[in-house]
Amino acid sequence: MSSSSSASIRTILPLAFVTGVSMAAMDLYLPAVPALQTGLGISVSLAQATVAVYLAGLAGAQLLWGELLNRLGPRRSLQIGLALLTVTSLGCALAPGIEMLLLLRLLQGVAAAAATVVAPTVVRATLGDADVVRGIAAISMVEAIVPAAGPVLGVLLLQVTDWRGTFWVLAALSLLVLPWVVRIAPRQLPGLDLAHDASYAGILRNRHYVRLALSHALCIGALLTFLASAPQLLQHTLGLGGNAFALLQVLGVGSFMLGASQSGRVAKRLGHARAVKLGSTVQVVACALALLTAWVSGAPPYAVVAAYWMCFCGALAIRGPATFVDALTVPPAQMGRATALLVLALLAAGALGTQVVAPFLGDADSAVPVFCGVLVQLLASAALVWRYPVLPVKA
Repeated sequence: MSSSSSASIRTILPLAFVTGVSMAAMDLYLPAVPALQTGLGISVSLAQATVAVYLAGLAGAQLLWGELLNRLGPRRSLQIGLALLTVTSLGCALAPGIEMLLLLRLLQGVAAAAATVVAPTVVRATLGDADVVRGIAAISMVEAIVPAAGPVLGVLLLQVTDWRGTFWVLAALSLLVLPWVVRIAPRQLPGLDLAHDASYAGILRNRHYVRLALSHALCIGALLTFLASAPQLLQHTLGLGGNAFALLQVLGVGSFMLGASQSGRVAKRLGHARAVKLGSTVQVVACALALLTAWVSGAPPYAVVAAYWMCFCGALAIRGPATFVDALTVPPAQMGRATALLVLALLAAGALGTQVVAPFLGDADSAVPVFCGVLVQLLASAALVWRYPVLPVKA
């Protein structure tokens, strides 16, 4: 193994782990929500609010960490984020009532946002062209595994402890990764020049960034729209239960991991532009075929839905890392804020797409609106990269 590859692994693994721990604050916790409701004697809406406020903190804090990254540096930002994640997890475990728990969950979302901004920025800024796509793909693999495995582990955890135990585990995981990340994360981004225009206005004037960021956000928005709608679609349209959704998740994560393991090679062989176009084309064609089947039959066979999802996830693993890397081909002073804007955009796209198709999910023919909503986002995403933006020679 070359020294370059060894160095990239030493950078990627800790940052991937801290991303996974931050995401676990949502996915490991989800199965504990009903137990929380019973334990505190609260309503369903209040129990669900502990999820909503976390997501609000996660989304709202993107710009905060984008601002702090240049001021504090990656190492200090991760230190503060992980320390806050530890403290808020301990606070949640000891919370006497729902009011305190809601406040702490909001702050927990703010803490978790540090990893979503800092980790990909550090990978983009510190790794060479040969390793950077692989680095983003590795973080993306963690982001795919945790939502699938987290709830399963959360259920197992509830067999030996109550909902408070989930937060004790989150606190322990945060402390576990803190020393490792501190040794890896640089004090400052390489080549950082604070005299460079790093304002959000300056970033949004960068046409190649805007096009690639919007394309990636719409692609992830399509993913989140389908994922949020799938349980209702499977139940009301296909008449299937929870096991069907669980299998769909396994197939999707498996396809994504297979694609992610090859994304670096594909990007190197085809070039980033062709890799992105290939993945985008596969997604559009798969969704169009699923929509056509739903239009003709009303209720597409489960095999069609599963095949679409596997194609989508596998293609996302090919196009996603290359798009993310090229979007962040900006001066180091802009990387933190550019990452924050990108993550905020994809969260917004997912939320908007989910809400647009939500009113149709109770119908027996709900497969058509869902696939229409997804296809519109995928077509817009493909249009933005079909004439691939010309990237600067040096960031």
